[in-house]
Amino acid sequence: MRSLEDSVVTAGRRTQAQRRAETREALIEATIQAIVEKGHAGVTVNEVCRRAGVSHGGLFGRFDSLFDLVAAAAAEVGRRQIEGFVAKVAALPDRRDIDAVLAIWLDAARDPINTVWLELTIAARTDAQLRERLSVVRDEYAAAMMADGGLAATRGLPPAQSVALGSIVIFCFDGFAIHTGTFPQPELDALRLEAMTEMVRMYLKAHLVND
Repeated sequence: MRSLEDSVVTAGRRTQAQRRAETREALIEATIQAIVEKGHAGVTVNEVCRRAGVSHGGLFGRFDSLFDLVAAAAAEVGRRQIEGFVAKVAALPDRRDIDAVLAIWLDAARDPINTVWLELTIAARTDAQLRERLSVVRDEYAAAMMADGGLAATRGLPPAQSVALGSIVIFCFDGFAIHTGTFPQPELDALRLEAMTEMVRMYLKAHLVND
């Protein structure tokens, strides 16, 4: 049988593990918020530690470098985006409803947390190490968007065409999020979504093969 002392030691170790996990989560959240508010260039060790209420030693005790922390933040952003998207699509009465699915995609692109992905994507253009890390997150995100009903309406298209269409929509919506975040034109939002929806409908009408 385990002694009371053994139980106390085990409980203490578990509590320490929980504290380490909480600190790690706080650092990742602080990094996400710093990127949203200050951009990728504004993320420094001092800034992240200040926001998280963690010492420099606390940061480097959980991540080997600031780069590794930023990469972990990117992975967390991807996880949240996938989780939110999948849940919203699953709640639709009809997962092949193009209007509804595209509206969800646009909301995901305009979510402030997507700013993190956009900022890091731009930075990765000239940073091979960051580009390599992000490619894993990107592939997981794209696979989830395709597999969990994001393109159910394209069933019948050859796989390559389905992926191409989906990527065009994502690229357009990300660009939309960048420009409207800086130069908002809310009076055009509905018209832009309507135009994209109509273009997708026309493409499907021209290329879709019935089941």
